[in-house]
Amino acid sequence: GLEGVIRLNSAKHPILALRGKNPVSNDFELSNSCQVLVLTGPNAGGKTVVLKTLGLVALMVRFGIPIPASEGSRVDLFDPILADIGDIQSVTGDISTFSGH
Repeated sequence: GLEGVIRLNSAKHPILALRGKNPVSNDFELSNSCQVLVLTGPNAGGKTVVLKTLGLVALMVRFGIPIPASEGSRVDLFDPILADIGDIQSVTGDISTFSGH
């Protein structure tokens, strides 16, 4: 769809899942009736992983790659997909935004 809906059930960060890390799965939904996602938690608590999961899943859907989420999940096409790149965080190196500085 093109309505801007993201509904992920038991979504896992694709790179962490491929590395065999067994990441924590997350459920979240953004739609016309719920357009804001507020992430809170302690430093190194997984907020960055959730945001990167959303971005990677949006890219995966665009290229027809199956996403690491349970049945009933939906990810519409987004154009453009934007990213903020430049800090020292690394999901593969287990370095969050906070601990990377």
